[in-house]
Amino acid sequence: MKKDVVELYLEHGDFERAIKESGLSAISAHIKLINSGVITLKDKVRYSSRNGKLGAEAELLFQKIVPKAVNYNTVVKKNNPVFDFKYGDLTIDVKYSSVHKRGNHSFWNVRPSNADMLVVFLEEKIGSGLKNSEILVIPQAFIGTTKNLHITRNKELYAYCLVKQEELEEILAEYNGAK
Repeated sequence: MKKDVVELYLEHGDFERAIKESGLSAISAHIKLINSGVITLKDKVRYSSRNGKLGAEAELLFQKIVPKAVNYNTVVKKNNPVFDFKYGDLTIDVKYSSVHKRGNHSFWNVRPSNADMLVVFLEEKIGSGLKNSEILVIPQAFIGTTKNLHITRNKELYAYCLVKQEELEEILAEYNGAK
């Protein structure tokens, strides 16, 4: 039995893969995605990239680490441009960033959002993906820009926001109670 195209598109973030696995034509799939509220008529459909795929995997990993968080991309059935998850009253945008190198200098770039918190999975070594990724919990109050955050290990933002995977849910619970 073929899976629903909406479910596939939300799961993989890849229009081509969703139409192939659903068995629908591109036009039928597009109409179904619009009618489900996942996209609008003017939205560009997403085609998977390595970072897009890893971003979706980061959301799955986050859900595994914080099972009480409500995934708005699947439960509400729409791509919420501001946040991916709610944990109590706290809005959370989950991000993934590949590591970049310039000489001996390693860095990550992350696009900020208006969510209460960013939870960012940072690739440890080039090509390692989420394996051994580091996690940052960045409160909105720490974000001083609307442009990409440039993160390095020697910046305060990294030092202030680095958390262990086993601490993540407890930290979010403490922030939720502070709202």
